[in-house]
Amino acid sequence: MFYKEVSEGQKVEIPGEIVKRSSRSKANLPEYSYPSPDKAALADKALTVTERLAVQYGPARWSRKDPLSMLVDIILSHRTRDQQTAAAYAALRNRYATWEDLRDAPTAEVEATIQGVTWPELKAPRLQALLRRITAEQGSLNLDFLKDWPVEEGAEWLNRLQGVGPKTTACVLLFSCRKPILPVDTHVHRVSIRLGLIGPKVTAEAAHGLLQALLPNEAQTIYNFHKGLLRHGQQVCVYDGPRCQQCVLRDICGYYRQVVLPKTRTLA
Repeated sequence: MFYKEVSEGQKVEIPGEIVKRSSRSKANLPEYSYPSPDKAALADKALTVTERLAVQYGPARWSRKDPLSMLVDIILSHRTRDQQTAAAYAALRNRYATWEDLRDAPTAEVEATIQGVTWPELKAPRLQALLRRITAEQGSLNLDFLKDWPVEEGAEWLNRLQGVGPKTTACVLLFSCRKPILPVDTHVHRVSIRLGLIGPKVTAEAAHGLLQALLPNEAQTIYNFHKGLLRHGQQVCVYDGPRCQQCVLRDICGYYRQVVLPKTRTLA
């Protein structure tokens, strides 16, 4: 039996034969993979996007959070705006002197502390369960060992944890450990499709590998790409009504060329 992730850390069983047929039939279709067979040109485009957005938004600054603190932060951030996430994280740090205190606190108290995030009733027990499992496996609440592990081993270890999916894993390893692994959130996913770096039917899960393969195996460039597309998706290439006239990428954007420009010419 095979599994398909339907949301961060949640999987459902699907028959193996369906997976095999589906993978074979879709793997080579442009809408499910790269929109062009010229992967070198797509890689050049990805670097151009990275460089332009770094100029537009300024250099991406590395986080000072240790890996465990980053894991807590990312769990809080699921389906939650940055401002609410930051407030909930600050509230936890103010209420609990250590992560051990959070682990051992009454769950209802933790839930009340992070009330501003989406689904606090799920995230409070999930956080405590994660902290208990890490304690049981490592003997203490510390994930600094991930900084010394190869990225593949670190990703495998984190992905075993209940509630930790590919995006959370990549965020912890890239942001706190500076490992070359790309997180793909909703903004990175949407902007990458619009630009034409990946096909329109590529899932967020599949986008991790496809986009990372277009980038150098170097943490700083991957981080700049992630942060640049994240900011661009929040400020310009928004979900509803992208602000194309403000965009520094429209000359290399598939969405602008194929959707916006024809409408402009029709109106003219």
